[in-house]
Amino acid sequence: MATLFNVERFKAELNNGGARPNQFSVQLTFPLYVQGAALAGNKSQFLVTAAELPGQTIGVAPVFYRGREIKMAGDRTFAPFTCTVLNDGSFAIRTALEQWMNGMENVLTKTGFTVPIAYQSDIEITQLDRNGGTLKKYLLRECFPSDIGAVGLDFGLNDQISSFQVAFQYQSFLIVR
Repeated sequence: MATLFNVERFKAELNNGGARPNQFSVQLTFPLYVQGAALAGNKSQFLVTAAELPGQTIGVAPVFYRGREIKMAGDRTFAPFTCTVLNDGSFAIRTALEQWMNGMENVLTKTGFTVPIAYQSDIEITQLDRNGGTLKKYLLRECFPSDIGAVGLDFGLNDQISSFQVAFQYQSFLIVR
């Protein structure tokens, strides 16, 4: 027999009132060669205004047997981590990200670090409850920015703070909590 809808049971299943998408923190960590890395990292907790918890996909490795396809689990892949950053008047985070990318490939000389540990860093994403407590925490391992989005400039955009998106590639993640 089907369970009848029960509002009280439904509310009881939403631990902590349910996870809210606007309660989160992102801590960017920059490589050592980035000037102002500590300042930009501290600002990221406040100026990253949109992000996502990491997704994952298990590929399919088909095996054929007598005309039938048997699906086996393949390799795990991770989509890029994307976030939206607000610009403050110092452009601290954007400048740090541009320096990070420039270390991977200098815009003038086309040279850059060849050892991944020199340009990769970790990113921490925390889902918070309504009181600032940690519900879930992920540590993205060995990250680097692969795309820094454009900053739109427009005479018609009044009463707004400029922002841009950043996409990071990463090797794996740890579920810290």
